[in-house]
Amino acid sequence: MIHEPEPDSVPVVRRLSPLAMASIATSVLPVGSLLAPILGIAALLQLRRRPGLRGAAGAWGGVVIGTAASALMVGGAYWMYRSLQQLADRPGTALAAAWAGEAELFRAQMAAPANEVTAPRLEAWVAPLKAQLGTFAGATMGTAPPPAPPELLPEREMRAAYVCRFGAAGGTRDIQTIVVFERPLATESVAAIRIRRFEFELPDGARIVFPPDEQRDAPSDGRTAGDEPRR
Repeated sequence: MIHEPEPDSVPVVRRLSPLAMASIATSVLPVGSLLAPILGIAALLQLRRRPGLRGAAGAWGGVVIGTAASALMVGGAYWMYRSLQQLADRPGTALAAAWAGEAELFRAQMAAPANEVTAPRLEAWVAPLKAQLGTFAGATMGTAPPPAPPELLPEREMRAAYVCRFGAAGGTRDIQTIVVFERPLATESVAAIRIRRFEFELPDGARIVFPPDEQRDAPSDGRTAGDEPRR
């Protein structure tokens, strides 16, 4: 009996799943990484229903890489939010610590030279402010930008407008306050930003600079040392 040779079998080419390709491609994108795990899971379900498709490795890669990248992105965003929130709360924390005599907490919020102040010196700084302004009750960031400074600021200084509330026997009053921060170095993060000084704008037009060591010139119009802005 003569056997005829069987025709060569034609290999079946399995098409790559578009969902798997999309999953692995988006897993390395900043925002697309949020979609990559969803696309990867959808691709794996599709592969189970359609054996003629391939791409399980790409789908699993999209799930794993996308999940890791998303976790890093969300964690980084939360860290930035917390850093900015702490920065916004820093003036209130510093003033509350100063009024309470908590020198260590006050120093932690301040840039040099106030970050080295001793407890007795801090008490001497705050005593006249307590007599003039009353009890510190809180500080909130203002909605309007701070007024333009009378002169060009040093390179590492930046200003923000706040409203500080003080209480006394006659009730509470809000004092417009300029908070001057020290800009971080290029290698430092937002968390490294500290306060250089507070400039309290009193209703009568006087300005109190705190800490007083931040004054540039002695007053020339008869005001007390704490009532003169830096020049």
